[in-house]
Amino acid sequence: MRKILLFFLIFMETAFSMDLDTLINQALKNSPYITEKRIDLKIGKVTVEKSKKKKFGQIDLFGSFNRYEDPRILYPISTPVNIHNLTGAENQIIAGISYTVPIFTGFKIKRSVQISKISKKIKEIDLSLTEQMVVFNIRSVYLKILSLEKQLISAKAYRTSLEKLKNDIQEAVNLGRKPEMDLFKVQYRIEDINYKIKKIQNSIKTLKSAVKTLVGDQGIDLSNLEDIKPTKEIILDRDFYVKKIKTLKRIKKIDLTKEISRQKMLTVKGEYLPEIYFKASAQRNMGNSQYKDLWQIGILINYRLFDFGVRKNRYIQSKLDLRKKSILKEKAELELIKEIDEAINRIRTYQAKIKASEKKLKYARSVEEAEKAKYEEGVSDLYNYLYAKAERFSALAEYYDSVYNREIAIFYLKYLLEEQRYGQNN
Repeated sequence: MRKILLFFLIFMETAFSMDLDTLINQALKNSPYITEKRIDLKIGKVTVEKSKKKKFGQIDLFGSFNRYEDPRILYPISTPVNIHNLTGAENQIIAGISYTVPIFTGFKIKRSVQISKISKKIKEIDLSLTEQMVVFNIRSVYLKILSLEKQLISAKAYRTSLEKLKNDIQEAVNLGRKPEMDLFKVQYRIEDINYKIKKIQNSIKTLKSAVKTLVGDQGIDLSNLEDIKPTKEIILDRDFYVKKIKTLKRIKKIDLTKEISRQKMLTVKGEYLPEIYFKASAQRNMGNSQYKDLWQIGILINYRLFDFGVRKNRYIQSKLDLRKKSILKEKAELELIKEIDEAINRIRTYQAKIKASEKKLKYARSVEEAEKAKYEEGVSDLYNYLYAKAERFSALAEYYDSVYNREIAIFYLKYLLEEQRYGQNN
């Protein structure tokens, strides 16, 4: 087994052009999933600034044109009234500018600013979690590719051995030492392994396409991938991991969404308060080649007396939403505990499977050599030899599958605990 493993290690350590670190770093720059979240964060920052600007009010230009059936005065009458100075016109144009600024809005603007700030924090967390997700997915797919490439090498070696066996049997058949039926049995195995090789190759192509999508570069060269060093023994402290859950960004995100719900509930309560605005305007009324400049300042008060229960139901809705967020947090914590348990058990399962596969591979090789000797001596059927050869190939494929799946399980645990570092074997 050591010779076989050494052969694969030597083969995989030569002429590599792409490693996991390079892919991850490139994905952090170009991945469309991460880029989307970066844009969302920029939108969040702009939204905060937009909410803050509302307290400064707004400046509006206004204008109108009216045609009346009779001449109308150009401006409101004010004392003292001199009817000889009154100017009228059938066609009138009004143009002006106004400035309105909120004095009190029932704390709506304040709540809006707070909500936008919290939303920005959520978008920051979303960006971080998306980076973690993309990094884990790349690592996971990368390791699956490595596993399949090892299995592909093993399958091709198995096919080569079958073809050699077929040639040896052909010579024996020509000499009358072996039945021709043995050739068909070997050919059956060759066709079967050809199908498996094609299947593995297609799976590798599919996974490489997935990596290119995650990285955000369809032109990246993935023809040669650098192998990784297996993670050493790790301490699986379930209680320690569970205690960390409350500090995770996933949970903090739920706390922030809960705070947004609380702020929205307070906003609805503020709708029961009056709204007060300061307004100033200046305008020019024009008609019959004459004009009059006017200005005014004032305080506007708006109080909703009755809305047939709209505010009441909105408040009930916001309270229920706040309660829902509390339940979602509890649910998320329980789900994380379950996923952590599954990840730990998966790691332990693959560690046990690796040890078992190493023993199975050792025994399978011994059995194959024994069955080969018995077949050549004519004391055993070819079927037994072919079955032993297939079992050794299966044991080797299972070994590689277990090695890389253990690494994926370790990375998944780190992903759940948000302990991923963006580098190889971290």
